Amino acid sequence: MKKDKDNNTPKRRSTFAILFYINRTKVRKDGTCQLLCKVSIDAEWEQIGTKVSVNPDIWNPEKGHADGRSANAVTVNRAIDSLTAEINEHYEDIRRSLGFVTAELVKNAIKGIGRKPSTLLALFREHNEEFHKRVGV
Repeated sequence: MKKDKDNNTPKRRSTFAILFYINRTKVRKDGTCQLLCKVSIDAEWEQIGTKVSVNPDIWNPEKGHADGRSANAVTVNRAIDSLTAEINEHYEDIRRSLGFVTAELVKNAIKGIGRKPSTLLALFREHNEEFHKRVGV
C-alpha cells in the first residue's frame, strides 16, 4: 500500500472488474440466452441484466464477446462496449464525488436509481423551491 503524501495515511486502491457472461440455464424460445454483466469491486459484486440476447453458439466466454460478424454478434459486441464505457464512466464519477465506490453504487447509477429527475417539470419545481427559500432574504 502506498502512503498518501499529505497526511501520511495508507492509500487503498480498490479492485474493479467487469465480466460479461450468458445465462445458459434459461434458453428462450428462439434459442438465445440473456447477456448478463457482473461488476466486482473489492470482493463485492452486483449483477446487471442487459436487454441483449445472445446466440450461445457464437458466445466466447474466454474473451467475453461474441465471435463472428453476424448481425447478432455485432449487436452484442456493441452493447458490451457501450455498457463497459458507461460503467467505467460511472465508476470514475462516483470515485471522484464520494471518494469510495461500491458495486451497488455503480449498479444504481447504471439503472438510474437515486438520480435527480431530469424532466422539465421536475427542474421547474426544483428552481421554484430554491427561489422560494431566497424570497425572505
